[in-house]
Amino acid sequence: MIKTYLLIVLIISFINGCSSIERSPQDAHSSPAIAPVDERSIGDNEIQQPRLITTAAVEYRQPIKKKKLSPPPSRQAVLDLLEQAKQAIELYEYDNAEALLKRALRIEPGNAWLWHNMAVLKFYQQDYQQAIQQALKSNNLGKNNLQLKKNNSKVIKQSYIELGETEKAQQY
Repeated sequence: MIKTYLLIVLIISFINGCSSIERSPQDAHSSPAIAPVDERSIGDNEIQQPRLITTAAVEYRQPIKKKKLSPPPSRQAVLDLLEQAKQAIELYEYDNAEALLKRALRIEPGNAWLWHNMAVLKFYQQDYQQAIQQALKSNNLGKNNLQLKKNNSKVIKQSYIELGETEKAQQY
């Protein structure tokens, strides 16, 4: 009985040790070096063990290539509107940029980066109170995004400086 148990443990240990061996690409289509242990390989006198299949016994598979998915139409529309808004800002067409950002925000009202862009636009329009409000809203939506918070802090700080409230600006 003990000999049988030790023999089974030894076989399992050997199989598990072999399963950690990496196979080279040229071995990919060759048959596995170790066949799976199943109930037919056990004699009549031995204890029946459940079927054991190791990773070495499984046929080597190539990683699945993921297809590049295009963004959903609504997401693509937001990206297009954002790009158009940035171009309008570069051309000093702030009213046009604001209309584009508002359209994007109607599609994705929870997008913290859109609110940040609106805050920057409000700063350029010299509407500093609105710039602060938009940046704070962006911070609330993008709670864990440190880069976004850093960018919003710059807008808030500069807006407070422009309003002449240097004490509040120092908080950011």
